[in-house]
Amino acid sequence: MFEGLNPIPPPRTRQIQVKPARPVWVDLGAVFRVGWPRRVVPDGLDLQATVPGELHLWSLTTTGHWVGYVTFAIAGEGRHVQVSQWVLSATLQPRSDHRARPS
Repeated sequence: MFEGLNPIPPPRTRQIQVKPARPVWVDLGAVFRVGWPRRVVPDGLDLQATVPGELHLWSLTTTGHWVGYVTFAIAGEGRHVQVSQWVLSATLQPRSDHRARPS
């Protein structure tokens, strides 16, 4: 989970609601590990970008990993697909509205 945010849930609690939703960066290349490109498709969805998102929940998995329920957009040539899904905490970074996209 994030540096400085290491919630320890009360016994039997395995989910933590984030209110209000917290701005995060989502590393789509880590979320969608697709390997080497098969070919270049200029108007396809970009699954390698780092995109802004909103974190709504943290949850603990059966293997002890933290996952965040995040809403974000996946972009393609002139279109955006809005997605809400669980992603591993390692694919997320805190985002402030004043900060540029991470490199």
